[in-house]
Amino acid sequence: MPAETFTSTSADVADRVRTTFGDTSGSQITDAMIIRWINDGQLEIINNNSVLKATKYTDYLAGQSEYTFPTDAVQYIEAIYVSGRPIKNVSPQEFREYILAQDPTLEAVAEFPNIWYERAGVITFYPKGDTTSINGLKLEYVKSPTAITSISANQLLSIPDRYLNHLVDYVLAQALEMDENYTAADRIRSHFREGLDRMTLKENLSQIDYYPSILPDPEDYHV
Repeated sequence: MPAETFTSTSADVADRVRTTFGDTSGSQITDAMIIRWINDGQLEIINNNSVLKATKYTDYLAGQSEYTFPTDAVQYIEAIYVSGRPIKNVSPQEFREYILAQDPTLEAVAEFPNIWYERAGVITFYPKGDTTSINGLKLEYVKSPTAITSISANQLLSIPDRYLNHLVDYVLAQALEMDENYTAADRIRSHFREGLDRMTLKENLSQIDYYPSILPDPEDYHV
């Protein structure tokens, strides 16, 4: 997929919402309200569409089983690789059961771990590595959005530009609900949900186009 652009600001959202709502002076919809709704809306968008993808590399160290998250606010991990090999993720309970069955004294070491789990921002591998690999640990994850703190043309949003209209819908729906215009609020909220669903479908289709499936050729089965 092409690189995302991030040029939209909190002022862009505020201006559009206030104009549509009919409160360009900001007497009814305060900056504090819009800031809260923008932050809620960004989180809602990211919870539904994992667009803030990121990748970090760090050293994979011999004898070390635990690693901490990157400094970014990590929403969830998509995949972990050690020296290019994908490592299986398991739940904490599955990890404990695996250890108890395979190596209760935790003596095993290997070039590659078999499994990993995450708890409270700490990633634990088993077994520990027997070789250090510089930048050998690759983490693919989705970031949480950064909260805005002001309505300003200099306050960039965390979401890509293509989600601006959807965020405006979210904030506008909150404003209409505050104004007790529940019918209009429900209509805009439905439009917001439908927009996210369309974006999700586009994301999925883009992934299929980018990683096309190889279908079997009927001639392969000709005898």
